[in-house]
Amino acid sequence: MQLDSFESSRLVHQPLSKEYWPLFVALHQNQEVMRYVADLPQITQIRARFDARLASGAKADSWRAWAILNENGKEIGVTGFLPQGEHSAELGFLLLPEYQGQGYGQESLQALLTHGERRFAIAQYRATVTAGNLASRALLLKCGFTQLASARNGYCIDGVEVEDWLFQLSL
Repeated sequence: MQLDSFESSRLVHQPLSKEYWPLFVALHQNQEVMRYVADLPQITQIRARFDARLASGAKADSWRAWAILNENGKEIGVTGFLPQGEHSAELGFLLLPEYQGQGYGQESLQALLTHGERRFAIAQYRATVTAGNLASRALLLKCGFTQLASARNGYCIDGVEVEDWLFQLSL
């Protein structure tokens, strides 16, 4: 499925393509970005994740991913969702540290929700946030998500089992 670009007042969301490889690597090799996501992956793992998300290879059960560019054309992060059934999806996002705290996350998330509903008929989103990631939690709550539960699933970051916060939004 071919992905479309979409915009918000300050942001452009471009389908992930090979030109965004340096951005994807920078995000996944940044300790501050990955602190609540996972251990820093090896370059081969990053490449596998990137290739699985390339717009040209998107399948029905694969991530729909976009690079986020700000009003100055700077690449600031990535966002996307993984379809889970006909009208629901799990979403995710990563922003470079120097662009966090400027409202870009909220603007991008709201644009993604609108685009997903209009283009893909997604009526329900889920998100998983590692416990302690207060910024992502606040962002999801601000965008209308409800925290459903907390769960331990045996997942470790830096050798420590982490708890997940589970969120949902029904449109």
